[in-house]
Amino acid sequence: MDVNIRPLQTHLLTRTFGQYKKPDGVFAMMTYYHEFLTETAGLNKQFDLYSMWQYVLANGPRIDVSEGVKSNSKAVAIRQEGNRFFKDQSWSNAIEKYNESICWAETGSEEVGIGFANRSAVCYEEKSYELCLLNIMLARKHDCPDRLSAKLAAREQNCKQQIADGNSKGTVPSPMFPINVEVNPKIPFMANGLRMAELPTYGRAMIAERSFEPGDVILHEKSLLTVGDARYLHLNCNLCSEWKPYNLIPCPNCVWVMYCSEECRQQDLRTVHRFECGITAKLKHLNSWMVDMGPKLFFYGLTLFGDNVDKIKQFCDSNKRTGSNPMDVDYSGGTDPLEVFKNLQRVKYTKVKDAFDKRLMFLASVFYTVYMQSPLVRSLITTHQHKRFMLHCFNDYMQLAMQANLFCWDLITGPLFPIASIINHSCDPNVVTAARLSYIKLIVLKPIAKGEQIFISYGPVWYQNKDDRKQEQTMSLFRFQCGCVACNPIRLKRWLRSQSELDEQGKRESSTINLLLNNDAVPLATKTNLLQQFVKRNAYTHPNEAFCSGLQVYTEVLYHALMEEWDTNNRAWAMAELEANERKRR
Repeated sequence: MDVNIRPLQTHLLTRTFGQYKKPDGVFAMMTYYHEFLTETAGLNKQFDLYSMWQYVLANGPRIDVSEGVKSNSKAVAIRQEGNRFFKDQSWSNAIEKYNESICWAETGSEEVGIGFANRSAVCYEEKSYELCLLNIMLARKHDCPDRLSAKLAAREQNCKQQIADGNSKGTVPSPMFPINVEVNPKIPFMANGLRMAELPTYGRAMIAERSFEPGDVILHEKSLLTVGDARYLHLNCNLCSEWKPYNLIPCPNCVWVMYCSEECRQQDLRTVHRFECGITAKLKHLNSWMVDMGPKLFFYGLTLFGDNVDKIKQFCDSNKRTGSNPMDVDYSGGTDPLEVFKNLQRVKYTKVKDAFDKRLMFLASVFYTVYMQSPLVRSLITTHQHKRFMLHCFNDYMQLAMQANLFCWDLITGPLFPIASIINHSCDPNVVTAARLSYIKLIVLKPIAKGEQIFISYGPVWYQNKDDRKQEQTMSLFRFQCGCVACNPIRLKRWLRSQSELDEQGKRESSTINLLLNNDAVPLATKTNLLQQFVKRNAYTHPNEAFCSGLQVYTEVLYHALMEEWDTNNRAWAMAELEANERKRR
């Protein structure tokens, strides 16, 4: 079960853009918005948030989507679809159907255990023996029937033998990517020598106060919250949004969410999902990707304030968006979610009055009507002031998610990283990161001098994408116009003329690297180290084409290495779960 992330992304994005038959309601929210525009075209009315809210309350849309009830008969029918895919050796489709079956199976019934047993069979075929053993354990925990016991025991024994024979894909990553420079004593997951600055052109920015070299890991931040695409609810964790289809366990009360671990399930039930369980089908129907962060962030904050609406309202009213620095939060004693939330509440962003702003007001109003169908929400949001406050927060946090957090990795996952969100975009970045994880690791791509700004690329780098419409694309996707050297024709020409050629040693290194990269016997750690040395020694030639090719290869190798580290850690986690379960049995 190698996680080759690029084919996976291609597969998922192909499904997103046309070749995949979208289920009903995937883009329902945009349909509702266009209907609203048509209905109000002749009114000649300027809507603000509160008049929009009143209009939606009076005129809809009414979200009439069945929540569904756990059903063993439905679980069996879905599992049989998975069996057909399994017979055809279509493992990815089989695992998705088995997960869906687990969701629909009645809590405490043997159908849950059978689903895990079937999932273990896919893991075995994929040669992921640790995760196969994990699913066998889950099958037994969830009352898998006795008639499957012999088959599970044989599969378990085969897995253990394969691991003993050295056929495991491993549980120790190589290379590993911990922070490998001096850490900030107040923020131990960030390198020392980084600070936030307010710059006229960029607003918030991350600045290096010391030099960094290629391969330096300067940040390893866990996301505060994530939102995921509803179409992948049987592939991704509902809390962290990580792609872990072989780990997922269901919500015991609804049929629409799964979690990659008991820890994620408990945390989500404690913070956000308790407000959503019972209206989840409607929320999935309205799925609007990053703007879904608005309501989630409100209920997350409400939980941190002990479900006291007046208390969180008082804090928000007295802490307007005057500006904040996420590096002011002290993490030395661990993460204090309340302090992180309070800091986030003060983040200053520019509110743009345009068509997009009008759309967000509509989305906030529709989300309000759905969340008020939750009994728990209705029990807390009782006064008119409370209702207006919740609506305002939905809209405010949607704006924050779209503007202060521009990690638009893909259409699958939208994470919120309070510290990393201050890093700006450049088509010529100096750090690289991996996407679609519940954490972010920033790895230096090319030498960074003291005083330089830290940049990542929100999309393709300039030497990958030489489209003259790059600025149009960043404006349409991210609502800003990129001003980097590669997007300014005059500066770009001058910059390209300033480049140097690789010297003879650099050319030899380039040839050696090309040979080694095509040799699967060469360890990934060796390739990574060679590319780091090449980039470090030849950085003076940038933007030389050969050097940029090396940068691109280095980026891809780092990306692959980060995904391999993640995959290996997941196998190690599975083994730790098995060992913990064995200790409990004793």
